[in-house]
Amino acid sequence: MEGTAKIPAEQARKRLFISARTGAREREKTIKLAIENECNTLVFSLNDIVFSGKKNLKYMKLAKKYEINIEAGGYDLPLLLPKRLFMFNRELFRMFQGKRKNDHHFCPTNPRTTGIIAENARILISRAVQTVTQPRIFHLLPDKGFENIWCQCPACRAFRPYEQYLMAVNTAADIIAEYDKKARLVYIDLDTEPEAEGVRPRKNAIVLGK
Repeated sequence: MEGTAKIPAEQARKRLFISARTGAREREKTIKLAIENECNTLVFSLNDIVFSGKKNLKYMKLAKKYEINIEAGGYDLPLLLPKRLFMFNRELFRMFQGKRKNDHHFCPTNPRTTGIIAENARILISRAVQTVTQPRIFHLLPDKGFENIWCQCPACRAFRPYEQYLMAVNTAADIIAEYDKKARLVYIDLDTEPEAEGVRPRKNAIVLGK
């Protein structure tokens, strides 16, 4: 469980996050906790919703039985560019001191990177969209604890970490809009220079905690 998020009043929800690593007993306790504390929303990872099959669908059905909303996502940004691609496609990943790294995030100015992100987002969203309750909310958060660790290649140096993150957010937001124009994508505001010109979020992207 990882706190709560606030979104515009017309979509306000009190939520609890359930990570993909949460065990079965803990999931049952979380649903009970949500009911007892009047939390009206549970956020399951995309990995849970798309790949878990019947194993976790029963928890989502139980949540819906108690009229608890289901949202998708969390710290799921890594799902859009699997680390296994690093061996033969190092240029897709972030650069640090002249070397490519597959530890955190990627190289967002590489068009192949955003192409793969869009392709994987389409696969995940198309499978998750029927499970998420309306109005549909998705979350796309970067690696926890490494939110500002991004690419330093010559092309990416022109962009702040916040802008590099937004490139991925915007790519996924465009895909979400294809399936539901009213759906929203939640992201973290990493902007340390809010007045600076640069990459801006899509209209269907909203900030976590704002």
